[in-house]
Amino acid sequence: MAGFTLIELSIVVFIISVLAALAVPALKQVMLESQSTAVANDLRVFRDAFADYAHEHGDWPPEGGQPGEFPAGMAGRLGKINWERVTPIGGRYQWAPGSLHQGERYRAAIVIASLDGNNVSSDRRQLEDLDRRIDDSDLEAGNFRLGYRNFPVFVIEH
Repeated sequence: MAGFTLIELSIVVFIISVLAALAVPALKQVMLESQSTAVANDLRVFRDAFADYAHEHGDWPPEGGQPGEFPAGMAGRLGKINWERVTPIGGRYQWAPGSLHQGERYRAAIVIASLDGNNVSSDRRQLEDLDRRIDDSDLEAGNFRLGYRNFPVFVIEH
């Protein structure tokens, strides 16, 4: 009778377990990096759109309302679908000029805020990776930092 012995099956299960143990962390890292890249790209595109508006109108657009709400005057400048959707790290984008975060007021900023149970990632590695892609790798300083309620804030103008 042909078949596998218990030892042969145990060896196969062990090999599969080792491969999975090696692959899962690598897969998580790739997912983290792709999410960070997507958010960094969104923030750069949004920054440029708001800067174009400010250049044409002499000032930043008025406050944008709730997270995910499209800012007034930005029609045709922002990718509406990207602005209104849940970000790759959770939460939604919010235009927040004149906002106060951790004791500092920013003239122009984009916040990634939690809304309706859709929370922004609190994974420090995720946020540091995102900061490294668009700023100085320091979540306490620079243009990308943690603000009110530890929401990520992308400062366009201090």
